[in-house]
Amino acid sequence: MHRHEARNLHYDLRIEAGGVLACWAVPKGFSYLPADKRLAVRTEDHPLEYESFEGSIPKGQYGAGTMRIWDAGTYEVRKAKGIAQALEKGELKLELRGRRLRGEWHLVRTRQEQGKNWLLFKARDRYAGSGSDLFAGADMSRAVQKPLPRRLTRMEAEAGEKPFDDPDWLFEPAFPGRRVLARVEDTQVSLQAGAEDLSGRLPAITKALAGVRARTALLDGILVALDSGGRPSEQALTQELEQGGAAGSTGSGVVLYLFDLLYAEDWDLRGLPLRERKAALRGLLPDSGRLQLLEPVAERGQALASAAGESGLAAIVAKRAGSAYRAGVSKDWLRIPVSAAPKGAKAEPARRRKAADALPVAISNPRKVYWPEQGYTKSDLVGYYDQVAGFLLPYLRDRPLHLYRWPDGVRGKSFYQKQLPEELLSQLATVDVARDGEEPVLYAMCNDRQALLTLVNSGSIDLHPWFSHQGSLDSPDWAVLDLDPKEAPFSSVIKIARQAGRLLRGLGLEPYLKTSGSTGLHVYLPLKPGYTFEQSRMFCEAVARLLVRDHADIATVERAVSRREGRVYIDFMQNRREQTVVPPYVVRPVEAASVSMPLEWDELETDFRLADFTLLTSPKRLERVGDLFRTALSRPQDLAPAIEALGRQL
Repeated sequence: MHRHEARNLHYDLRIEAGGVLACWAVPKGFSYLPADKRLAVRTEDHPLEYESFEGSIPKGQYGAGTMRIWDAGTYEVRKAKGIAQALEKGELKLELRGRRLRGEWHLVRTRQEQGKNWLLFKARDRYAGSGSDLFAGADMSRAVQKPLPRRLTRMEAEAGEKPFDDPDWLFEPAFPGRRVLARVEDTQVSLQAGAEDLSGRLPAITKALAGVRARTALLDGILVALDSGGRPSEQALTQELEQGGAAGSTGSGVVLYLFDLLYAEDWDLRGLPLRERKAALRGLLPDSGRLQLLEPVAERGQALASAAGESGLAAIVAKRAGSAYRAGVSKDWLRIPVSAAPKGAKAEPARRRKAADALPVAISNPRKVYWPEQGYTKSDLVGYYDQVAGFLLPYLRDRPLHLYRWPDGVRGKSFYQKQLPEELLSQLATVDVARDGEEPVLYAMCNDRQALLTLVNSGSIDLHPWFSHQGSLDSPDWAVLDLDPKEAPFSSVIKIARQAGRLLRGLGLEPYLKTSGSTGLHVYLPLKPGYTFEQSRMFCEAVARLLVRDHADIATVERAVSRREGRVYIDFMQNRREQTVVPPYVVRPVEAASVSMPLEWDELETDFRLADFTLLTSPKRLERVGDLFRTALSRPQDLAPAIEALGRQL
């Protein structure tokens, strides 16, 4: 399966048949929902060499654009003697075994367009569900293809001392219960608790595990039962196990909280970072009340510890987000005791507790309305930033910061501020941004949650960090194209963003996309150290001018609004020292209270609106998709080969 950015983005499904590749163009991609019938247009056969092709097809040639392998694997024909017979009949039932696409898929020829139009849809099997990627976008590149291990030693937590906050760690409540390894092999399910298999005593959970969206899987989790007060209880679990775990027995029944995925389908996932294993786990779980994903809390160990103590739990578990799954006791997992609630305090049921509790700053004027139309207050804004701090702080840390302060909300007066007053600056980490030989000039930085909430409490709705960081202020970490519509239709912004992504991928780069949170879109490139602002600006200018050359009817590099004539302004001038673009996840001072939100490139093909991502809705999206920019932080890119390739195009 190729992801093909030609005139329009589509996917090319290629099936080896009779010494060639039978091909279909799939404009809207794949869906695991059987009810979604996707158009698949039969195209000409391709030579087998196309199976491994990735790169750019020059303009003017057939299929001009950028092609990347989106998925690859093997297939087996169902209910036909072979692929030739199925093609002739016009009905293919294929068992696909890729990394993204698994299970049975159907291709059925229609009478439209002389039989060129086919319908592609998912069969109703164990893989059917939601999404277009079985593993929910997890980076599976480090997964190793090998048989399901017959024996395995669990990873165990080392004893920790006290709760802490750290953006590189995830935190989970340590529920009292029984740790189990759940093994799924087709219809066979086991629940291994040490030497004992509990599957026979827990038929409801065993049945739910049989519905996992994988033929083979190995999952790590803990069996939990709630007492009559809604709190996890080992006594309630023991009673449930003695009575067979059936619904309706004493307590509320047994639930299996799953927190790790060690193996799925053909792949050993133990070498993947924990955050990727959790993403894959989220994609495989069926909709079942008996199976629950144990959602971690990012960064905020102290808040979770406080909530856990009030709920009557004895400990939390801290896990390094980038850690592999290793046998035995590991320093990457820490079991940390928590303080119990004071005597006489009423503990809330665990199922109703949330981790967000006391803020590390006192909010001034918390009821002041910042967004009159929605009624959102200053307290709502501070609460949002408290929720997303773990996602936002990596894009702020160690960077000089400009503030855009709106002390009376979005309909009040506002002002930019680079050098903060002493009473505010004294509460923050600072960096001297003066050039050599100049008098010191101190700018604030936002390096932790308390600093973030202090700045928001001061009236700053969004934040504007530099493209460079402390210790390397003259060398940018990002190159950015700001697509500003002003009077242009947003459909033109989407088209230019799509073409920018296609062009940059054709140059061998991996661009990232986000909304501006206001009216446009931002295209980001993470840069390897050593480039100057002049080099990044010149590269972005060349890209912008190439886009304008090919799309002069809807794009311009004209800075004067009066001369843009309804075209999208491709702004490359922000790539300078001291210039800023808002980072991901900040709220913008606009009437919709919208958020600058990272996007999957394929989302450009959907009917999304900028107003879909707001102060209210964005935390839920982050719970679902995570930080789509996270790989940019660890994968800086080299511009030199791209500059050479760009020169050839110019």
